[in-house]
Amino acid sequence: MRRTGHIRERSPGSFELRYSLGTAPATGRRKIATATVRGTRKEAEKELRRLLRSLDTGEHVDPSSLTVRGWLTQWLEIIRPEIAARSHAGYADIVAGRLFPAFGRLPLAKLSPAEIQAAYTAWSTGGRRDGKNGSLAPESVRFIHRVLNTALNRAVEMQLITRNPAQVLRKRLPKAERVEMATLRPDQMEDLFDAIRATPLYWPVMLALTTGMRRGEILALRWNNVDLDRGIIRVVESIEQTAAGLRAKAPKSGKGRSIDLPMFAIEELRRLKRQSAEELLKLGIRQTGDSLVCVQPDGSPMRPNVITNYFHRVAQRLGLPIHFHSLRHTHATELLSAGGHPNDAGCLLSRDRAAAGRRGNQDRCRLSRRQNEAKWPPMSALGSNFGSNGQSGAL
Repeated sequence: MRRTGHIRERSPGSFELRYSLGTAPATGRRKIATATVRGTRKEAEKELRRLLRSLDTGEHVDPSSLTVRGWLTQWLEIIRPEIAARSHAGYADIVAGRLFPAFGRLPLAKLSPAEIQAAYTAWSTGGRRDGKNGSLAPESVRFIHRVLNTALNRAVEMQLITRNPAQVLRKRLPKAERVEMATLRPDQMEDLFDAIRATPLYWPVMLALTTGMRRGEILALRWNNVDLDRGIIRVVESIEQTAAGLRAKAPKSGKGRSIDLPMFAIEELRRLKRQSAEELLKLGIRQTGDSLVCVQPDGSPMRPNVITNYFHRVAQRLGLPIHFHSLRHTHATELLSAGGHPNDAGCLLSRDRAAAGRRGNQDRCRLSRRQNEAKWPPMSALGSNFGSNGQSGAL
């Protein structure tokens, strides 16, 4: 039997679709499904044909029975293998903490731009979850929008809804002010290293300042990717911390890169390698190429969150308005102030792949050692005592 349906224009640009799902076995009554299409009558007719066809093929999902909560729950499972575990955890937190309370009970097919805008406005004027007065930062509202918009785009792709109601708000989001990244002056670098010289934090900080590597890249660095004879570090993986523990992944850029080391860093890494091998040997552990460069005194990996928290406490004690990622920007700033080419800084920080290609080799994003050393008068000025103490204690 050929299935049929009915289209009724409820208001200009809004059409109600009604079609039969068949007879309910328990009652013998016909089950009627409804859906709303915003657009033209032609688009409504197309959607009705799709729904009727899905009934015939057994692929039908009743749009009126699927709530926003139900879809977002499905969506989180769909994307789990597609994104990094830490990203998934961040999305799940937004879904549970923001989107479920605001939209969870609404039918997915009836979620409207007006309802989404009302939630955005509420968050922008007083949406904090910590009980404090004040609004969410514009960046937070924009991130919530990105999560919701992505989920609704997938719903459109899976033909659960005809249009994404969040899409029209993409140009109506709170404006996020650009904040200049704080960097260290030479005297602040000296204060920082005086405070951490005898701790395991010294090595990640030294690598961040001399190479511009990210925190996760530093903590994933292994000795087989450090060529001290040629003065080159190969960045091939990163570490992230999730609720399940540490997880290795590709670098943020998706591609590996090589970085030339200044002579200072080469000498310090030689010292670290000898020192680490001796400490591990006392524990009955032999250092190999697979050994991590930055480890705790007992040979265990350093955890990214522990590094961040310890660095934050040190920076606060010294009155430095920075976080660990600021060291990466300090590296680029020092490079530019020493006369380095802006494309070299972009290449080194893996932000300008086109520049890397224009300047020679897309696969090997390198900075000349002469330029890299030239930008480190702050370190050479610290004298022979710089880095002379061995690490002690655990983070």
